[in-house]
Amino acid sequence: MDSTDNSALMTLDLKRSRIRIHKSTLKKLNDPKYIQFLINPEEMFIAFLGSDKPLAGGTANKVNLVRVPNQSVEFYSNSLLEGVVNMVGMLDFRYSYRLSGEVDTVNRVAYFSMKTLKKNERRKPTDG
Repeated sequence: MDSTDNSALMTLDLKRSRIRIHKSTLKKLNDPKYIQFLINPEEMFIAFLGSDKPLAGGTANKVNLVRVPNQSVEFYSNSLLEGVVNMVGMLDFRYSYRLSGEVDTVNRVAYFSMKTLKKNERRKPTDG
């Protein structure tokens, strides 16, 4: 990975109320033990702040990197995704949406503009 690469990826799965943060994004934030999600409806941004301890006066989500065999960490929040839908407008709950953004490594924050929102097609189940 290029040391100047500050790109970030996150997926919002409205059907399952799931927020998926790609492991490479967390690595760029120095593998935080906790994150706090932030929404700025005026600027149409969603972000998360990394920390090594729970944030005072805020809602911190514990990041469990030990059990992550795949390439992402998942969080579940109906209220956060409702906030995103209220900010963006009508979104199709049958799909997930990918956001691209950038990481501020000094402040341990990943920022995502809602203008980067792209719909992902769901994979069809395969017969085993």
